[in-house]
Amino acid sequence: MSLLFFQRMLANPFRVGYVVPSSPFLTRQTARTLDFSSPRVVVELGPGEGCHTRQIIRRMCPQSRLVLLELDQVFVKHLRKQFAGDPRVTVLHADARHLARELAATGVQRCDYIVSGLPFFLISQPLKGELLDAIAGCMDERTRFVTYQVSLQLATEENHFALARRQYCPLNIPPINILEFQKSG
Repeated sequence: MSLLFFQRMLANPFRVGYVVPSSPFLTRQTARTLDFSSPRVVVELGPGEGCHTRQIIRRMCPQSRLVLLELDQVFVKHLRKQFAGDPRVTVLHADARHLARELAATGVQRCDYIVSGLPFFLISQPLKGELLDAIAGCMDERTRFVTYQVSLQLATEENHFALARRQYCPLNIPPINILEFQKSG
């Protein structure tokens, strides 16, 4: 575990949501869910220190784009420094509840994937509803929402999404589900 992750987890455990960063097994398995056979626009919500981000970037083609939305200013500074040399990456200090506005401000018309490990099981119901509304509002029939969650509670979120695929990653602390959703009809 990095010192930065540990410090941010101690400073705001409910915002970080996890006790340790995602394992390399989880980050690779999650990134393999995304199809980069052609240029894609990917949005990552709450990238933290960037362990999933690095796996996504390794698979992206030169014409792809990655937009990161992070609330924690310390993580934002770290991400901007870490990915400063990659023109495909945009790091925003922004709230995911304002996803549509933030994407419009960066010139993103539509996204292919929204990736998130936000700890929905810890988020209050009103805030969770706002976040899910924002995510669903930025999706079309081709967009996929890929999230890794301890709980399967989002799999029953029929108002916003339809579960397209579920995977399980036992080699993570804690073991975790990778859920891929499409927009609900």
